[in-house]
Amino acid sequence: MRAMLREWSSLFRDDIDVTLLVPEWPAVFHTAKYRREAGVNVRVRSRSAARSPAIDVLWFPWNGLSWSARKPKVAVLHDASLFALEIPPDERERELRPFRRAAAESAHIITDSRFSKGELIKYLAVDPAAIDVVPLGVDTAREKDVARPDLPFEFPYLLFVGEFEKRKGIDVLIDALARLPLQLRTTHGLVLAGAARGTAQLQSELPTAILGHVSDSVLSALYRNAAAFVYPSRYEGFGLPVLEAMAHGTPVIASDAGAIPETGGDAARYFRSGDAADLAAALTEVLQSIGLAQQMRDRGLQRAAQMPWSATAKKTFEIIRREPDAGSRPRA
Repeated sequence: MRAMLREWSSLFRDDIDVTLLVPEWPAVFHTAKYRREAGVNVRVRSRSAARSPAIDVLWFPWNGLSWSARKPKVAVLHDASLFALEIPPDERERELRPFRRAAAESAHIITDSRFSKGELIKYLAVDPAAIDVVPLGVDTAREKDVARPDLPFEFPYLLFVGEFEKRKGIDVLIDALARLPLQLRTTHGLVLAGAARGTAQLQSELPTAILGHVSDSVLSALYRNAAAFVYPSRYEGFGLPVLEAMAHGTPVIASDAGAIPETGGDAARYFRSGDAADLAAALTEVLQSIGLAQQMRDRGLQRAAQMPWSATAKKTFEIIRREPDAGSRPRA
């Protein structure tokens, strides 16, 4: 959302007038916080302002309609993992309410990939014409020299970014590392960045740094200095870390699950989802071939350059402008 607001405010300031609607009331006491988080000097109002004629279209950027209002609506549903994966029933029902509200209130839906569009049509039974695919983007202007973060080892390292949960396939990664040739296991480390979600006991064959949540600057340095980025997820509606790693010139080794091949194109080395032996083979191939790793870096940079946030912002704006009553300069 920060990237979209940034692009709209710089490239499309004459085409769209944005108000950020927040749950707190009165909003004036929370304006500074939201502007700081958004990264732009956006107008901030409480949700009751949605009834105002000054608002033409409501844009919900995170997985459905979290609340209702009688206005044209555009809702972003990033994937259908809540339908497709094993999730505790009470948690599933709570998280699915915004999805079902989006379908029931005939909101126009944006999703991140062709794969996710097919899944949402299957599970929500919505008209395919009501769903547009708008791929996510990435920032490609990066500093060339980013210092390596302080880590408890000096080895070259493999990087994983994401929540430490079953869907993300960390168990497959740990299993694959144990299958690597001894020479690679003794000369490489592993860095895990993301929310732990209760899986603190990760017994890796490699020296391991578990960093938890990191800042944008540390994340950028981790990407830039990694020997390879590994993304073993079992289900993804897009897989943004794949694109982020490519934008930093990092070789990407990823599973073939869901929309990941849509995101990485021909720039990643894919392995069969859930197959630790196949992942170990891919890791060995990339880590032992300097030439292949360099080819993957070059292709990854090209791939990231094709998918800037400005393109995502432009496509999203065009969908918002199509909504009834949006006018020539939508007020969203």
